[in-house]
Amino acid sequence: MALFLGARRRVLARDLADRFEISLRTVYRDVRALVEAGFPVEGNAGDGYRVPQESYLRPLALTGQEAEALTIAAHALGAAVAAPLREALTRATTKLEAALDPATRRRVRALEDRIVIPDYARRASGPTTEIVDALNARVVAHIAYHDPATGRRTARDIEPLGLVCTGDAWWLVAYCRLRGDARAFRVDQITSWRRTGARAEPRAGLSFAEVIARDHELGRRLFGY
Repeated sequence: MALFLGARRRVLARDLADRFEISLRTVYRDVRALVEAGFPVEGNAGDGYRVPQESYLRPLALTGQEAEALTIAAHALGAAVAAPLREALTRATTKLEAALDPATRRRVRALEDRIVIPDYARRASGPTTEIVDALNARVVAHIAYHDPATGRRTARDIEPLGLVCTGDAWWLVAYCRLRGDARAFRVDQITSWRRTGARAEPRAGLSFAEVIARDHELGRRLFGY
């Protein structure tokens, strides 16, 4: 409810009741709970409520262990993704750190000084913003690809499905229109990328989850294990 109030100028109690499918009595109780929790709720039942957006700068309710887990994950991912995504991740973690309580913030900063990412992990080039955008938009891409196993170079249209990190490399799993089936492409071996403008419609039995769940033979064919 606090997020809903913070995203609007002012909301009447009856509108809150309709939005969350609760009674007016429950609305009044929940508003009192927000005030008691420290949210600066403005207004009253007659003219509506609002929560100033700046109130969300209060400390996040994360435990030290949760904050440490996010820190480790951010460092690991940041070492492997392309520069634009790495920069976005850095901005996000900086905002997260700023919202932590002082004790947790000190704990996280101490941990950051004790995390080392080896060079081989940094060489595992991760997904670019173009790949992430194509996954979100479900569009077809035309790529040039250098197969690391055979050395062959091909051009093909693919329908991106998802990403897999095997530790030393990132792979883009996609439906390959040239082969008529799912394939995995090492991200650092995609030498060119162009969105075609065509829409990638769902294919029966070829969702990302279904492809990943196939038998071990497919795993060997896709990722070489």
